[in-house]
Amino acid sequence: MTETAGYTQVRIQAAIARRDTSLEATGSQVRAVVRLVWAGGDPAGTHLDGRPAILLYTQDGNGSWKRT
Repeated sequence: MTETAGYTQVRIQAAIARRDTSLEATGSQVRAVVRLVWAGGDPAGTHLDGRPAILLYTQDGNGSWKRT
């Protein structure tokens, strides 16, 4: 996850995944939107929590998921 680069002791606090029903998710591709809330220590050593992140995944014909 790019959002966590440079952080230490990263942990996921909450996660939810839903099927992407937006207009961009057309055709035979199945897409998912994963929303995370995470915590970790920044480079200065300050612990930060409640940090949001959104990840997008597309499912291929074999049933595997790839981050897009």
